[in-house]
Amino acid sequence: MKQQHSFCKRHAGRELMTFVFLLLLLIASSPARCADSSDIEDLLSNAESEINIEQLLDLVEQLKKERILLNEADAADLRQLPWLTTADVETILIHRRNQGPILTLQQLETLIGKEKTALIAPYIRLTKEPSSRLPAKTDAIEGTLYSRLFWETTARKGILNGNYAGENYKLYHRLQVAAPHLKATLLQEKDIGEPDVADFTSLSISASDIGIMKQGLLGNYRVNLAQGLLIGQGRYFSKGSDPTGSIRLPSRQLLPYTSSSEYGFLQGAATTLKLAPFEVTLFYSSNHRDALISDEGVITSFSSSGYHRSELEISRKDNVTETISGANLLYHYQSGSFSGRAGGSLLNYRYPLPFDELDPFAAISRHSSATLYSLETDLSLGHASLFAEAAFSTRPDDASWTAGTEYQIRQGLSAVAALRRYGARYYSPFAGAFAERGSGASNEEGYYVGLNARVSKSLALAAYHDRFTFPLLDDHCPYPSDGNDSRLFITWKQSPLLTWNLQFQHKYREEQSNQGTSSHPLWRALPQITNRCRLDCDVTPSRALHLRSRGEVKKVVKEYLAGDQRFYGWLLSQQAGYSAGKFSLKGRITVFNTEDFDAALYAYEDDLPLTSSLGMYDGRGKSLFLVAAWQALPQMKLAARYEKSWYSDREVYSSGNDERATSAPGSFHLGCFLTF
Repeated sequence: MKQQHSFCKRHAGRELMTFVFLLLLLIASSPARCADSSDIEDLLSNAESEINIEQLLDLVEQLKKERILLNEADAADLRQLPWLTTADVETILIHRRNQGPILTLQQLETLIGKEKTALIAPYIRLTKEPSSRLPAKTDAIEGTLYSRLFWETTARKGILNGNYAGENYKLYHRLQVAAPHLKATLLQEKDIGEPDVADFTSLSISASDIGIMKQGLLGNYRVNLAQGLLIGQGRYFSKGSDPTGSIRLPSRQLLPYTSSSEYGFLQGAATTLKLAPFEVTLFYSSNHRDALISDEGVITSFSSSGYHRSELEISRKDNVTETISGANLLYHYQSGSFSGRAGGSLLNYRYPLPFDELDPFAAISRHSSATLYSLETDLSLGHASLFAEAAFSTRPDDASWTAGTEYQIRQGLSAVAALRRYGARYYSPFAGAFAERGSGASNEEGYYVGLNARVSKSLALAAYHDRFTFPLLDDHCPYPSDGNDSRLFITWKQSPLLTWNLQFQHKYREEQSNQGTSSHPLWRALPQITNRCRLDCDVTPSRALHLRSRGEVKKVVKEYLAGDQRFYGWLLSQQAGYSAGKFSLKGRITVFNTEDFDAALYAYEDDLPLTSSLGMYDGRGKSLFLVAAWQALPQMKLAARYEKSWYSDREVYSSGNDERATSAPGSFHLGCFLTF
């Protein structure tokens, strides 16, 4: 502890004094509006490493431009609003059917509460004018251009020694143009170390509400069917982010692809046709993937990093073509308060070479294609809803299914319960299922219960318990393994200026581990017990200033055969956000100490518009980030981010070609957002 204190004292002084000075200066300024996008930050504050933050931020940004027409939206449209539970959605639909349209926000408050109404108000509209999807003029064209530049203060070894073909900067450009019923998105991106300034190029053209065509897409797009067992490319919540909502796949069936991530999308054409009471979705894709190919000419795996920096990475770029064709048929039904949909899907995919996953027990796979099909239902009766999906793979031959129910016990109190049985040999390369281990919908069983409760105007509780089993722990430990995960969330709004958020987690899970030597291996299941506690204190002293203090501790126990090992991790952070007129500034200082990688802590960090970071605090040291934004012109917004960490337990950061010869890595991020 003395060493840590000395380290922080030597290195933190100048940065800390600068931060405090800026904070005091801003407090003295006259406030103009609320500084903090606290609704988004609260939504992500429980995120861990598996969450897809960029998809969620992009969704929220799109909803701001294309606000949902509350009185005409169906359940799928309303579920896009990440603050609404299924019970909230059904409450709105039932009111519309029985009592007519919702005419005011005050009327909506009586249905879902004042707090949720305030959260979704920027993303909905109650009347058709102005149109949410179309520009005000029928012949008008609107657009945005967003560019950002990122570089690191200390270059990576691969750039310095020439193993990476590119330079020490990352580029991103996104152009969106919208006309009546039409929208186009062109995106170009290059990562640090890549030589091509347009290493990744994505084009998506979408059309909506044209005759019987609900939506049509050309170029890059995502598909989400049922609960994601067959295909689910739009899951942005992970387990624990929302106890009653994260278990269901919330996205629409077809979505244009606007992310910079270089995997998790299809490339071709897709359409959804409305043939009431039926709805038909058809899609075709011929997409290039980065694959690892063995000497026998068999695809062993795919790379999802999107990096093309070294000679080896460049040689694997787009070296395999993945061809997909599929269809989904849904029947929508409505009888009084009983409503829902039922249907099924069929999907076939193929590669030009055999693929290991399609014949996992063969010495050398001979299969290059497979077919998947699924059945689904989603029905509601009053404040109760039931959802289910069963998916089947022909190669390997197995099945997976999940089913669950949600029920609003009373306003402010809702619960969910679900079962999942994912076959040990079931395989879909496109699955995005709710799971403890990844999202592949295979080799996992479990049951889940979750609860959200608004106890009073100032107190809210949420909790979940997940019991899971892996039928096969891993390749060296081919026997079942049990585990469980429980989490409790408590939010207390002590006053209009002060809010407390407390979180507890207990988790037990086994991992495959060699507890012998490399020459005499002894493979065993390694039990790992994790206990974690986090406390946030949010203070809003004025309309322009928001402060958040956080303390978090984590204890990990690994039960080795030779005896238990205990590892601890903790962090303390102070964040401040301020906005005045056209200018805003947010910053955070964090001090952390974790004794093992499994004791690492995670925290959402603000970044440039449409960008976010999930900071991982691993090791011993401190970190700082500052984000500033300036609305320079009505059509132009500028933003910048600076971040830096100081480690006292290492001389260099990272390893291999990504090694940076410093114990204090940092980076700059600049962005410009134009509208026309």
